[in-house]
Amino acid sequence: MPKIKTKKILAPKKTFLAIPDHYVNLTGLLAFAELAKLKTTDDAGNNVIEAGTVVNMTADGTVTKPTYTSSNTSGTKGNAVIFNEINVDDYTSGTDDKITATVMVHGFVRADRLTGYEADTFTNQNIYVLSK
Repeated sequence: MPKIKTKKILAPKKTFLAIPDHYVNLTGLLAFAELAKLKTTDDAGNNVIEAGTVVNMTADGTVTKPTYTSSNTSGTKGNAVIFNEINVDDYTSGTDDKITATVMVHGFVRADRLTGYEADTFTNQNIYVLSK
């Protein structure tokens, strides 16, 4: 008998989009090791990468956590945003080496609803970050 997953949705989560009908998404690939760096725990206790998490996406589609800090100025800066929540518990090491993610590269977003956003370390001119 196949394993059936159920998900109870009580209310929709607030979106990080400021204008929900004007955006461009691309497909990115997350290495399994990056999941642990980006994950958080949601209200139900699940390990997830939240929609609205700031990431770095390279030209070949590789998605990583930004590493730029004031002490590591050679690190990568955020230039994209994870569009859909990713449930980390759905993937296993060895089986899922690369995970497909929907990544926003153009649009209007709200700064107060982004995870890991800092104005001085975000470099994408095509994502317009609004204060509210």
